[in-house]
Amino acid sequence: MNEWEAYVDGSYYNHKVGYGAVIIHKKKVKNELFGTVPKEFSHSRQVGGELFAVIQVVQWCQKEKIPEITIYYDYLGIQKWVTREWKTNISLTKNYADFIHNSPIHIHWQKVKSHSGDQWNQHADELAKKGTNVKG
Repeated sequence: MNEWEAYVDGSYYNHKVGYGAVIIHKKKVKNELFGTVPKEFSHSRQVGGELFAVIQVVQWCQKEKIPEITIYYDYLGIQKWVTREWKTNISLTKNYADFIHNSPIHIHWQKVKSHSGDQWNQHADELAKKGTNVKG
């Protein structure tokens, strides 16, 4: 079991895309990340929010010098584009996969079922929804 974990999610509401992530260390919340995504992520709606959330988690890990993390996600593309099981046919997915591949952070991927009552997945979803209301 990895000591560092993050749950990520994206949300599309009222023509705005938000991202959310909750970072956990030894079962305690260490940080919450959320906000409105930049324009280049918004055309893919909540998927863009989910990808941006992962990027934010990885950047946070780099800044905090955390070499390894387990990322929990509910949309398959989050992992499949990185592992090349899905083709990166648009610049958004290509840039996302390239960013993760060039990152020094070792990521363990863990799929969770969306809206299944998982406490931290629900929390990431709430943060992503909150992110759609952030001025950006």
